[in-house]
Amino acid sequence: MIDLDGLVRLGTILKSHGVNGEMALSVPPGLDWSDDPDHLVCMMDGIPVPFYPDSIRGKSSTVVLVKFQDYDNVDDISRFMGVTVYMPREYLVEHDSDELLWERFLGWQVSDTAVGPLGVIKAVDESTPNVLFLVVDGSRERVIPANPVWITQVDKNERTLRYNLPEGLADL
Repeated sequence: MIDLDGLVRLGTILKSHGVNGEMALSVPPGLDWSDDPDHLVCMMDGIPVPFYPDSIRGKSSTVVLVKFQDYDNVDDISRFMGVTVYMPREYLVEHDSDELLWERFLGWQVSDTAVGPLGVIKAVDESTPNVLFLVVDGSRERVIPANPVWITQVDKNERTLRYNLPEGLADL
């Protein structure tokens, strides 16, 4: 049985990359791990299943390309699209705080390329597969998806996340 407490949420498989079984995996910006994990765990129909990577390589600050052993073409990997991926916690490199991943952005400023400043991240909701930031600006509260695909810049010095949100999402 896989110990879920020993895992940390890595991200979600977005799409295939090429035709040789490689997949694009969204990851939180700034995520670091010490070595390539010997296995990753995918939630397949609500059941944690281990898969063994042939390769893991970065594509951008929010996308990692992963290829699992014995999955060598687009047909083999079609069942992985949209699947949540976890990795063993021991591979995660912790930085300035004991908090992991999305919680490190509490107190950060959020802005959007079209709308401008949106406010400050006051809470992180990880109770659903889609992690959400509660962003507060004065008396206005917004719920913004913590989707790495929409995050265009992470400024650690200024503690700012810059988004390129789909039209209308910042106005909800």
